[in-house]
Amino acid sequence: MCVHCFKNYFFTDIRRLLKSYRWLAGSIGVAMALFWSLEDQLFQKGFINGNVLSTYVSSTLMTGSLIAYAFCAFPFAGIYPEDWEHKYIRYGVIRGNLKAYVAAKTIVIYISSMGVMLFGTLLFLSLCRTQIPWTDWNLDQYGIELSGCYGNILQQGYAILYCGLYSLNMGLVAGVLSNMAALCSVFISNTVLVYIFPVLAFRVLVSVNINGYNIYSFYAYVKIFANDWTNLLFLSVISVMGAALSAVGCYFGLKRKL
Repeated sequence: MCVHCFKNYFFTDIRRLLKSYRWLAGSIGVAMALFWSLEDQLFQKGFINGNVLSTYVSSTLMTGSLIAYAFCAFPFAGIYPEDWEHKYIRYGVIRGNLKAYVAAKTIVIYISSMGVMLFGTLLFLSLCRTQIPWTDWNLDQYGIELSGCYGNILQQGYAILYCGLYSLNMGLVAGVLSNMAALCSVFISNTVLVYIFPVLAFRVLVSVNINGYNIYSFYAYVKIFANDWTNLLFLSVISVMGAALSAVGCYFGLKRKL
């Protein structure tokens, strides 16, 4: 793979991403999905247990929160059909390298998906904080949060940091699902299907169990290893490997089409 070509593709795509309104729309969409997931609790005073932390975690456990993954794919997962429609892909690959082209796209899709999940979560948390405090240990013992990853951080009173790390774990899921959607876009031209593919893929992967673990094991309330950072590293490797496999599929799919 040509490193020079990769750098050109990568920084060009970063500029395209930042100049687009889609990352902002996606972030707002993530926040809306988390609010939507609260269902009837959204209209009750204090939301869930009268604090932001319980409201956020409970929201992510409801089915409605899966829509957030579709918004994470929105900024860049549909880039292959877009480039194909405007014939940019042929022009770019002729002057460069297909492997570098796909690698750059894969990384930008991954980064943008994680960023949208983090920004959208921050927006959701900020809006909730205008109504309720971060935590309330008198009303909630936070059993599920303390027993999972980053429990020590929460015990020390760093609720904002805990929520950020929790959303980072969800960002790992968003990154790989968005790249799977990009792979889908190479073979299927239906734009709507491409953007809802992360939700469909998540529902399918829920049924895939390995030693009792499934895709929900990426969430911070599940602790595979005793050490939090070992757990995060392990999940990061799995997520990156999944994105890399999607990139291989995109490469061969585009090579066949070209």
